[in-house]
Amino acid sequence: MADGTMTEGEIIPSAENARLFRDALGRFATGVTEVTTMGPEGPVGFTANSFSSLSLEPPLVLWSPAKSSQRYPFFAAAEHFAIHVLGQDQADWPRRFSRQGEGFAGLDWRTNA
Repeated sequence: MADGTMTEGEIIPSAENARLFRDALGRFATGVTEVTTMGPEGPVGFTANSFSSLSLEPPLVLWSPAKSSQRYPFFAAAEHFAIHVLGQDQADWPRRFSRQGEGFAGLDWRTNA
């Protein structure tokens, strides 16, 4: 948080976490991710093909949601969001979280809070 307080689930900067961040980004071959957040009626997400590594120090990533997206207001208002790097077994997720996709419907999801 900007005021220096930590929130549950926030990653504390450390040399070990910096190495893990660098290693994870080094293995990321595409630019397609799923970005999710909590909306007032549950989780929302979308496929973001604009994801990229911006900086290792400080650890920053970049993704660019379209302002015309129906889901944009949820992300603009969100304090937190998650970026999901997909595995090979999740090849159907970009379609699931596309504009006309079913999103979280039918998925077993939970928060870490």
